Amino acid sequence: MSAATAPLPNAARTAPVTPWWRLGRYIRRNRGRYVVGAVASLLYDAAFIAIPLLVGWAISAIADGLGSAVVVERCVWIAVVTVVGGVFRVLSRTFIFNAGREIEYELRNDLFRHLQRLPQSFYLRWRTGDVMSRCVNDLNSVRMMLGPGLLNMVNTPILYVGCFFAMFAIDVNLTLLVLLPYPLFILIARAFGRPMHQAALGAQEGLAELSNQLQETISGIAVVKAYAMEDARARHFDAANDELFRRALRLVRVNTALPPITSLLPALAMGIVLLVGGREIAMGRMAIADFFKFALYIYQLTFPTFLMGWVFALVQRGAASLQRIDEILSTRPSIADTPQTRMTPTLRGDIEFRNLTFSHPGSGREPALRDISLSVPAGTTLGIVGPVGSGKTTLASLIPRLYEVEDGRVFIDGIDVNEIPLATLRKGIAMVPQDSFLFSMSLADNIAYGLPETDLAVVREATERAQLTGDLAELPHGLDTLVGERGVMLSGGQRQRAALARALALRPRILVLDDALSSVDAATESAIQRNLEEVFAGRTVVVIAHRVSTVRHADQIVVLDAGRIVERGTHAELVAAGGIYARTALEQALEQALEEELIDAGDAA
Repeated sequence: MSAATAPLPNAARTAPVTPWWRLGRYIRRNRGRYVVGAVASLLYDAAFIAIPLLVGWAISAIADGLGSAVVVERCVWIAVVTVVGGVFRVLSRTFIFNAGREIEYELRNDLFRHLQRLPQSFYLRWRTGDVMSRCVNDLNSVRMMLGPGLLNMVNTPILYVGCFFAMFAIDVNLTLLVLLPYPLFILIARAFGRPMHQAALGAQEGLAELSNQLQETISGIAVVKAYAMEDARARHFDAANDELFRRALRLVRVNTALPPITSLLPALAMGIVLLVGGREIAMGRMAIADFFKFALYIYQLTFPTFLMGWVFALVQRGAASLQRIDEILSTRPSIADTPQTRMTPTLRGDIEFRNLTFSHPGSGREPALRDISLSVPAGTTLGIVGPVGSGKTTLASLIPRLYEVEDGRVFIDGIDVNEIPLATLRKGIAMVPQDSFLFSMSLADNIAYGLPETDLAVVREATERAQLTGDLAELPHGLDTLVGERGVMLSGGQRQRAALARALALRPRILVLDDALSSVDAATESAIQRNLEEVFAGRTVVVIAHRVSTVRHADQIVVLDAGRIVERGTHAELVAAGGIYARTALEQALEQALEEELIDAGDAA
């Protein structure tokens, strides 16, 4: 089972949904457009079938010597029916093509909403470029299938049936002879169907790989340039581009082979009409008008038959894309409200971990946390320290339920986090990650990101408490400065303080700071901590830090190592114990003293 479709813990149990059943729901919602388009298409088909009959009617007037006035009148009827048929053809395409675009619009919105509901574990398994390719390129293929593809798949058989019925009414024997080549289309479709589907799927996967290469290179362009890896990345991109080229060529070969082969069918039928019909006319058994009707019907069916090859390829590509989109939509959100969810309007802030052992879903690695039991009373501060990879961030991430956690392991206010509504849980918690992500919008809007609207008074207060006010003068437009993608206009320390201000603006009951001040200097960190003392009052705060000075005033401190709590206590108690915490505190104190001596020596020089 692939990572995309593997069931996840705590996933809601629902009946399996096939891609076509899921697509049918969108079609039913837009059935009005499809019905109007279908009616217009039937009227166009009627005009299409009537035109050869009217041509034969006009030719018979000439053959019978009825005069030019009658011939002109019948030609006018041909023109009128042609124009009316053209109008209905435009209407049918307008409504059906618009229905396809409406479904594309709805499907893209639903796909985006679904992606936002999926947990972080999903994004650990899926590459961003692949997801983007499915949201853009694959959706476009589905839209083409539901517009031109669906119209012609339904409309062309109706044209065939109507034309052949009209031909049967003219001459049964000649019609049976004309029909002989057309059953070959079934064999052709069977022969090309599977290779075309596989080639289309391969081309879409190749495009997804190329999109991923491009996305990674652009996102990491600073690293690429810093390590002079432009040529290496270009080689990787060239390899992915070459693979896409070969897969696209394979698809083109299959696609281009089908229309010429299918166009042979009406050519064979026209040959039969000319051979047999000409002999019948010569022998006096067939009227010239009937011969023209037959010839026109075969001529009119030439383009729809040729088009069926293209439409068949379109449907196969759309089906392959639908399968790829469904791999995402069929991934059930493993973190969601359940029937056991309790209605809890607000959080007080009590946090408790009970015998927690946790492994990242699908990682296949050793547990990131082992037998964690810890209680954090509401309104107190917990400090978490430990070496890299000890599980600090993972432990903090389980509080707002960013990862799937077993029942009975993490509690907020005495309630299992799996039973608290996600909206309530995350509304009451603000988390500042070490990798501070900012959106490509103004600094003010980034700080007010979690608020219903941008309140400048709240933004300025949060900016001041995060020690960011002094940096505003350096920015071109202050709080209105566009920070660029991922906040590239700001320094690392400024990004961290902006992320901290964003959390402070929410005024949450629980505040989680994940090494949120690692990129700021010690003096700025000390000033921020003084401002945060008022913010921390009455709130539950979890502080992850690599600097002991950041957590020394916490009500309790735990030291993690290899996913276990190896020490716990206050700063004074842990220093007195002489363990990992005490050694880390001593090392950092010596480092800071050395830095201060170097600064003083530089100033003296």
